[in-house]
Amino acid sequence: MKGKNDIINGNTVEPISMKEIIQGNMAENMDAAEKKNDLEVSGIQFCYGRREILKGTGFCARRGEVCLLLGANGAGKSTLLKCINGLLKPSAGSIKWLGKDTEPLSLREKAKIFGYVPQNTQAGLSLTVMETVISGRLPFSGGKTGKEDVEKSAQVLEQFGLSDYAFRQMGQLSGGERQRILIARALAGDPQVLLLDEPTSSLDLRYQYEVMELLVKVSREKNLAVVAVIHDLNLALDFADRVALLYDGHVLAEGDTKEVITPERIKKAYGIQAKIHNLGDRCVVLPEKCL
Repeated sequence: MKGKNDIINGNTVEPISMKEIIQGNMAENMDAAEKKNDLEVSGIQFCYGRREILKGTGFCARRGEVCLLLGANGAGKSTLLKCINGLLKPSAGSIKWLGKDTEPLSLREKAKIFGYVPQNTQAGLSLTVMETVISGRLPFSGGKTGKEDVEKSAQVLEQFGLSDYAFRQMGQLSGGERQRILIARALAGDPQVLLLDEPTSSLDLRYQYEVMELLVKVSREKNLAVVAVIHDLNLALDFADRVALLYDGHVLAEGDTKEVITPERIKKAYGIQAKIHNLGDRCVVLPEKCL
């Protein structure tokens, strides 16, 4: 039996007591519990005419993470995204960034916080790639493009490996290439939150994964909160840090991806039976039959 101190490689090492181990574990648990939600969306209500779309909807997102909004068509995902960036005005609820309510902010002020990538990639096809990316600087330039705007846009294109595309027309690019350009446009404005409406729709499998890998990369490298609407549950399982599953204008569940996406919730939200198969380091959703 060794004495009071252990000897490792000739150095004296003080033994760690059980009390110190417990205190260390408690500190780690407290740090995790105190991890703040940077974007807090709560109680959002919105109607198109008499049709109620959002019925007290809310979720949270954090910088450096990818949060995906899931749910069937008509669940309210895209509407919720537009309420966040100010394109639509909710009748109730709050949207807070870093603890401050964004409702009093002008659209221009909101655009400095929220970068937005719309679902429609067919607009502005006659513009060059550089013109498209520069348009992301409008909240700062006030409509007058300056040297700083051009330099910033060129820098973003270089970071994305898209400099060779600068003077090509958007209409000459593939769907996946256009999606990357639109993400670059949103990032040219140095947003703190990146909102994307179905960024993988109409893309083939390769470009779907390229876009999702890009979102994870920018969330980490730029410490952005990335919030995107997607339909593919398997993409969510592969790339999301957290998800919010919407159903009939409500959030059915939110949190860790693998905890939220369960056969029971898939059945409730999508009306389909499915099994989740564990394939080692990843999980895959396989639908079985419609109800």
